Amino acid sequence: MNELAGRPMIVLAGEQAAPNLLPTRQFQPNRVVILHTDLAKSKQMAENLALCLQELQPELRSIAAYDPAQAMQTLEGLLAEFPRAIVNITGGTKPMSLAALLAAREAQGQPFYVRSQGAKTEADLYVFDSRGCPVVGETVTIPNTISIDDYLTAYFGKTYHFTGFSKDQGGVFEKAVSVALEPGVDEIKAGWKHDSGAVDVDLIVRCNNQIGIIEVKGGKKAKTTEGIKQLAVAGGQRFFGTYVRRFLVIDQSWSGRSNNRALAEALGIVLVELPGYAATGMLDDAERAILINKVHSALGKLAKE
Repeated sequence: MNELAGRPMIVLAGEQAAPNLLPTRQFQPNRVVILHTDLAKSKQMAENLALCLQELQPELRSIAAYDPAQAMQTLEGLLAEFPRAIVNITGGTKPMSLAALLAAREAQGQPFYVRSQGAKTEADLYVFDSRGCPVVGETVTIPNTISIDDYLTAYFGKTYHFTGFSKDQGGVFEKAVSVALEPGVDEIKAGWKHDSGAVDVDLIVRCNNQIGIIEVKGGKKAKTTEGIKQLAVAGGQRFFGTYVRRFLVIDQSWSGRSNNRALAEALGIVLVELPGYAATGMLDDAERAILINKVHSALGKLAKE
């Protein structure tokens, strides 16, 4: 997509940061304008994205959230100011996305939409047919462009920190899981905590652009739904959002706990059962392979393979 490099980009701030961050890194615009509404969440997400893109000195501007006519007027003005801009219609409210698409058609900008299917992130570049209807002209796969901290800053700004493995016995299991995963992922970090104290995550992993959060439970805790509840909160809209995959790693088998297994499955949580660890205090080759394969199945294999 060399023909898109160096052009201005307009993005719509929404609850999900990843669809704005990933294509910005991919298409390498010469400047970025981030549009946000007067809602506090929208402005905060815009400010977080701007932190990730400091080298581009992004500009934040306001836009109407639910009035498509006003939103289109704003976007038409921007496209006059920045001709041939690339327009990301993925974020924001639906009226904002509609206005962005229509304004791009009128001003001959390049609209696109970002979607995530399994482990793959793609951007559909739209063109307009003879009737003015948008059609997919090209689909671009977005490769390895971000780090764990990029993703976290886009969602949380500077309101998080890492503390490493737990200091209790559970930390030993966490470390064993981390060591087993490290050769099979692009990045892994331990002990993420939100500054609010409302949520924490044992491990965060990355394969390419895909992020996973992992809760590791051993002993009595592995027999309960505690890990499921933590992942349900951490993976909600307020925190990591829908683009993150969630994993629960336990040193038990839930073959006799069908209710727990069904709950994890209903919430889209990937369950990884490693009962051999409880018996031996270590992960053998077979269980390491199970762990890595589960992560790869959800996030995709890493780029360095």
